[in-house]
Amino acid sequence: MIKGNKLANKNSFLNSSDISEISLLGLTDYKSEEKENSIGETYHKTITPREKGTISRQTCPRNCHDTCSILSEVKDGRITHITGDPTNPITAGGLCVKMNHYLSWVYHADRVLYPMKRVGAKGEGKFEQITWEEALDTIAIKTKESIDKYGPETVLKYYFSGTLGFVHNKGLPHAFFNKLGASELDITVCSATGAATVPHTYGVNKGVDPEEFANTKLYISWGVNEATTNVHSVKFIKQCKENGGKVVVINPIRTGVATFADMFIQIKPGTDAALALGIINYIIENDLQDQAYIDAYTIGYNELKIAVKEYTLEKTSEITGITIEQIETFAKMYGTIKPSILRMGNGMQRNSNGGSIIRAITLLPPLVGTLGVASNSGYFYGSSGYRAPDAGPLTGKELLENPNRRIINMNELGKALTGVLDTTKELPITTLMVFNSNPMAITQHGKLVREGLARQDLFTVVAEIFKTDTADYADILLPATTFFECEDVHQDYFGWYVRHNTPAIEPLGECKSNSEIFNAIAKKMGYTEPIFDMTDTEAVKVCLQSEAILAQGITYDMLKEKGWIKLNIEASFKDKKFLTPSGKVEFYSESLKSAGLHPVAEYVPTAESNDGSPELFKKYPLTLMTPHTKNLINSQMYNVPQIKNLMGEPVVYIHTDDARERGIVDGDKVNVLNDRGNIILVAKVTSTITKKGTLLSFSCPWPKLVEGGKSVNEITSDRVSDMGGGSTYHTNLVEVTK
Repeated sequence: MIKGNKLANKNSFLNSSDISEISLLGLTDYKSEEKENSIGETYHKTITPREKGTISRQTCPRNCHDTCSILSEVKDGRITHITGDPTNPITAGGLCVKMNHYLSWVYHADRVLYPMKRVGAKGEGKFEQITWEEALDTIAIKTKESIDKYGPETVLKYYFSGTLGFVHNKGLPHAFFNKLGASELDITVCSATGAATVPHTYGVNKGVDPEEFANTKLYISWGVNEATTNVHSVKFIKQCKENGGKVVVINPIRTGVATFADMFIQIKPGTDAALALGIINYIIENDLQDQAYIDAYTIGYNELKIAVKEYTLEKTSEITGITIEQIETFAKMYGTIKPSILRMGNGMQRNSNGGSIIRAITLLPPLVGTLGVASNSGYFYGSSGYRAPDAGPLTGKELLENPNRRIINMNELGKALTGVLDTTKELPITTLMVFNSNPMAITQHGKLVREGLARQDLFTVVAEIFKTDTADYADILLPATTFFECEDVHQDYFGWYVRHNTPAIEPLGECKSNSEIFNAIAKKMGYTEPIFDMTDTEAVKVCLQSEAILAQGITYDMLKEKGWIKLNIEASFKDKKFLTPSGKVEFYSESLKSAGLHPVAEYVPTAESNDGSPELFKKYPLTLMTPHTKNLINSQMYNVPQIKNLMGEPVVYIHTDDARERGIVDGDKVNVLNDRGNIILVAKVTSTITKKGTLLSFSCPWPKLVEGGKSVNEITSDRVSDMGGGSTYHTNLVEVTK
């Protein structure tokens, strides 16, 4: 429970100069008509008695920490109004700018409402309407032809997080692909690096309840941009301050939370491991560690002391660009202020050295004895360790005949489609089925992805809500429902909640949900297993038969009626049992050593940097970061006129000194380039991004809706990270010219 002041629908205001500072970076990137008045403020509306029609409950299914609970009003079969559920502690009645425009998205004039087949060249986006029967027949015939020639692994599914529902993302669509025997897609683009790394230290990822941010004495935001990617968390952080706690932000970007933090540490991109190791060394040298905790619950402390010895204040400062005074001050704070919560973000792991970054930071909480000692103490890196619904029974794993089928890392889609990837040279991908994603916008090295999708021998099926850049390459385009038109169940990866999604309206046109689409294709392929007759309601009930859900006493009817239920979970690591080989926190990890990695932790420069690739740095001396904007979820919503208007032209933020050296002034159209390609952006000259030598451009607008027809992912790297095969969106060297 939150202590101190009660939650309010509106948060306290910052002064206008604070807002202007952050707006400059596009981190509260609103134009005047919808500009927020406070960092972390959300939009609140009320359905008045005069307006009320039928009210139903939905859950925002996006790849967002907040997983908001929504109330929608329906009159005459049409949604007329949506608002945040005021009874849910996370949503607290407020919606973000994206959800505020959901009705424009649902009823957009460009919705794909009927099956279509391509009639122009690939990429032109020219289609004609066909029947579902013709669409399904074509898909079945083409897929069988591919399988007859190359075998089932010639088929690849590509999906990500258009919805994160257990039925329509994690569940039923995969039964079809398992029955078929298609190549598997390794879902690595978001948080795979951290997911692979944290267990080496703790055994499993079990962070604190994030509502406890309000009750800790020291909240550390490390590599997180809450006001952009987790807006509903900001109220808890502000309450931490109101209750007398301290807030520290470590980030290359001056984030929204940094404007009211007690300390803002602006770090050089990709050097976080060095900072963590330097802090550890300082804490040990100054006897600030919790030795009793270390002796009882950890192994490898002596090896840790040896490994961090080289990270003096001077060396750490030189690597990270942070002053010695700031490093020392923060290390003292972390060693002495308890309880504390250290929150790790996803952005910093999206580097070639992302695993080493996460590994080094995870060593800090046990060093000072904050892990598992209280509900408001420890770390937070999402709630993935508390999975409750189970989509496993929906995936039809028992139908898979070849458990050793080919696996394609989604970060390498361009390489896979063009045959550059070793595993696709002799066995090409000849059938691609895309759902829940727009890879032409979100996938790195866009030139390769485009070349792959343009192959004449590639049969592509896309299930979509709109004619995205990816859909323009489809041979068959299938109309998909929005979450307002289908049932599902969700679990937050921020809060400890399970949530139901009730359809508010009937599917528009001839749209079908993901489960309906792939069940229909399965039947057309001749598959007769009962799973291909399962309805969405039946599938939700299956997900709720998991051991974890049953132990909580949660039933389908209970969840559907309330819309959301908070899981009753014991404070993380309260029992001090860690699922590592030793049963303890492992400062020294044999599993890392066996994988050829440093058994403790080390700082390794990113693959594209002055230290990591000096010759490349001479040619491209600027580091490009591609963080999220609060106006989009990846590429979603960019085609909504209100959102596109709020964002304006795609921009690149460049440091004042770098701009001056290149003769660039604010508002210039500039060419951002490297060996992977180039893009045209509008220059925003600022001194508020990290030091000289760093660029910042928001990721994922639809390429075809911006000048030049390319998004920033045209020039991002498709290499994978050091652990977990994760993405490296922030490991990019570029140059900027007028």
